[in-house]
This record gives sequence, C-alpha cells and structure tokens, in this order.
Amino acid sequence: MVFEIRRAKNGYILKVVNTENVATEAEEIVYQEKYDDEVECFAEFLRYLNDEYGPSTSRYSEKRIHISVCPGDKFNEPAS
Repeated sequence: MVFEIRRAKNGYILKVVNTENVATEAEEIVYQEKYDDEVECFAEFLRYLNDEYGPSTSRYSEKRIHISVCPGDKFNEPAS
C-alpha cells in the first residue's frame, strides 16, 4: 500500500493506493480541521487510520499503538 497525505484548505486528504491489486480504485480519506478542538479531531483521525490500516493488535498484544491526548509537560492549569 502507498499512503499520500496532502494539505487541503481546511484539513488534510489521505490517498491510499493498493499496490497489490491495481484494479481497485484509490481511497481518499478526509480529515477536516475543526477549530473548537483541533487536537482531539486530529487524534480521532489517527485512531481511524490505525483501526483501518494499522497492524492488527488487541489489548492482549505484546505491543500495540495507542493514541491519546494529554497536556504538555510545561502546561499549567489556569487558576479559577
């Protein structure tokens, strides 16, 4: 498989080409940036890619890919 990511005006487009079966059409997956929570939206896009195209694993696997959102190491919670 060949993966190509290109920038769009409001996000990214991932093109997936199956090199093993040239008769199949290339797939295009769109990630649209949302300004209310762009970090969580991008993490969800990465989770989708992992689920659809990543290695097959489970919670019992020796190694697996886990995508999470967490605060930066220098982030200080604002006082309320």
